Amino acid sequence: MRILLIVVGLAVAPLVLAAEEEDVSDLEAIDEEDFLTDEFALLQEEEIIYTAAKHEQAIVESPSAVTVITREQIENTHCTDLVCLLRQVPEVHVRKILPMFAAVGARALSGESGDKALLIIDGREENIEIFGAPFWMILPIHLEDIERIEVIRGPGSALYGANAHSMVVSIFTRKTDENFSRVFIGGGENDRLGLHARVGAVLGEHWRLQLSGGYETGGNWRLLDTRELTMGRIRLRMDREDGDSTTSLQAGLVIPEGGAYTSLAPTESFNAYLGHLIASHETGFLLTKLTFGLYGSDFHLDMPLFFGPVKLGEFPKTVDFFSSNLDGEVQINWEPFGGNLLIAGGNYRWITLVATKNRPETVHQHRVGVFLHDEQRLGENLVLTGGIRFDYNNITPFTVSPRLACVWRFTGDQFLRFAFGRAFRKPSFMNTSTHFTGVVGEPGFKLDEFFVNSVGNEGLDNESITAFEIGYRGRLMDGDLTVEADAFLHLYRDTISFNVDIVTGDMGLPDLDRSKMIYTNRGREVNSVGGSLSLTYRLKGFLWASANYTYRYTWYLSAPEEMAVVEGGQGDRVPWEPAHLANLALNYLPADGLRCGLSVHGASEHDLAMPENGGLFDDPVMVHSPPFIMVGGFVAWRVNFSSGWFEGGVRAFNVFHQGFRDTQAVSRPDGVELGGELIGRQIFLFMRGRI
Repeated sequence: MRILLIVVGLAVAPLVLAAEEEDVSDLEAIDEEDFLTDEFALLQEEEIIYTAAKHEQAIVESPSAVTVITREQIENTHCTDLVCLLRQVPEVHVRKILPMFAAVGARALSGESGDKALLIIDGREENIEIFGAPFWMILPIHLEDIERIEVIRGPGSALYGANAHSMVVSIFTRKTDENFSRVFIGGGENDRLGLHARVGAVLGEHWRLQLSGGYETGGNWRLLDTRELTMGRIRLRMDREDGDSTTSLQAGLVIPEGGAYTSLAPTESFNAYLGHLIASHETGFLLTKLTFGLYGSDFHLDMPLFFGPVKLGEFPKTVDFFSSNLDGEVQINWEPFGGNLLIAGGNYRWITLVATKNRPETVHQHRVGVFLHDEQRLGENLVLTGGIRFDYNNITPFTVSPRLACVWRFTGDQFLRFAFGRAFRKPSFMNTSTHFTGVVGEPGFKLDEFFVNSVGNEGLDNESITAFEIGYRGRLMDGDLTVEADAFLHLYRDTISFNVDIVTGDMGLPDLDRSKMIYTNRGREVNSVGGSLSLTYRLKGFLWASANYTYRYTWYLSAPEEMAVVEGGQGDRVPWEPAHLANLALNYLPADGLRCGLSVHGASEHDLAMPENGGLFDDPVMVHSPPFIMVGGFVAWRVNFSSGWFEGGVRAFNVFHQGFRDTQAVSRPDGVELGGELIGRQIFLFMRGRI
């Protein structure tokens, strides 16, 4: 009990866990003898991972810092969406800017667009190539579909290539081995509504079928009765298991509509759709996968262009985007001799962008990557990992992503990890290929010609990161207390930024012939040092306490000249990310009946440079976000009966209505206030059941 009080007193963070009797992870059935050859401590389900090395392994042997979110955690939390769960992971920074948009990143450089994290669902990349970031709020799956989430905190390009820059989030969806029907329904403040159903069936001896779908809405935190997201989704999954081989087929479609407010303009997305197909076959040594994805949307803009009080023109009212991609992947696992595992593979991706308000209207890209990963066990206490990946695409230079790691069990159930790695992010279509047409200028301003020659930059290089890490993971007090500590140094280079260089003439008006707005690699090269401490304690199986704390210090090696007055210059601290992040959670989780939990999240102050009047041509100013502490919690009651169970409960986000901002507010010359959504309280009532 004394240890529990110490954990609570640290006031640091949650991934809170629970046990649901009838839901057992697919990984639980894995024979540990297949991949553990020494006398490691008995491992619980959440300590078996796949993502860090593309094969099943103990989390203590991972070459990367990894956090696992289990099915039990998802059900025993105040969260109603994925980004809320990720907010509680150590070293992860979340900005849930709108019901339709969120930015997620790890360690540093995470507070802008969220394009330095790679999201994978059942092996398929979810990042949208147009913008580079995933759409965290409009995914093809509901929380009820998720079995587990593995979060790599740090670079992952040695295995996953482009966009696994400083974080990889891998989601595994639920399979079925029986006939069942499930329903989830919930609703609450801010026009939140969620309906979701899952049906599973066993077809013969080998086939398993699962169909799920639902509908969700989300509204503005401040403006009552303002719906900013509606989303319908449907998903089909079929699995065939025959001995040592597994074949899976998946198809899904999401149809969202909603609004997005940026520092530049309010935007509404109409006629949007996201679809995917996945076909995979896996044996003991071979994995093959073919995936297809598409995304399309019409964006309605309200974006007059001002320079001070002078109106220069305005953007076209509608901008359309369509993108599709086709991916093929092969992976081979081989054990050439005792204690050694060799994994080799490669993938190819073909990507297309079509936009009628762009020049050119159609752009094609392709990329190919091959990787080699090797693990060598030396005795019972040492595992060495080495890997390298080579990537080529027709936009940026050839890239090499190496990784080296050593995991040493120095005593009992305590392990040290030393790691080095490099990773990269490939520029998105928006960075390289957008040259907008249809921009209407006022008399005397040739805006159409100016924008056709601006924004995209085909000469961009990849963003890169070099990472050095040291980590500790140990289990104490007969395995009831898990302690994890990590320290890191990240070197960010060639970071892409949008540079606005407006040259004025004799009358103080823009000289568009000599001005430029373009993405470049020349800004915001930074170094970041930091670390985290995480503790999880279980008391007699029904009381869980979890806490984590993260500190990071990021400073400029260089900064864009036009931003130096606002953000600072060489050697100055980066102001636009909180230095301190902390989480704490306590859960009471008996086997039956009432379950409840309490969580606390806090972050220190930070600033962000944004256009003063919300326009492309405005000088940036610093907007301050004060420190905040947010409290959440849940209460649920489950009743079991012969053919299933029923559960009702409430989830509460920001119980005490603490006003904090995930982004900042600016006001345009016409008086429209943009961004700066004040995140308020959300009470969400829900019912779940299984037949």
